[in-house]
Amino acid sequence: MIVQQGYEIDSQGNVGNETRRIEDLSLRFVILVMSINTTIEDLEAKTKMTEQAVKTCHKETGVPISELASLLVRMTREAKELTKLLEKNSEEMQDFFK
Repeated sequence: MIVQQGYEIDSQGNVGNETRRIEDLSLRFVILVMSINTTIEDLEAKTKMTEQAVKTCHKETGVPISELASLLVRMTREAKELTKLLEKNSEEMQDFFK
């Protein structure tokens, strides 16, 4: 992953907070889809936005849609596994403090 460092500059030329741009396109795609899935509650809107993210990423990067779909499947599986592990650890910790 390549990170470019810089600073935000507003319309009047004032330099603000330091910014970082993530150049790893697949990581940016995953972050975008996770943001959509965690912030939007309406299933129909979530689906439309995810489809749009896939199409846009495909168009801008040339990564095949099948590859992006595979990435989404793997990402979802890993997120579910992490959630289960966190829930299990949380339950074990609660039992420990009883």
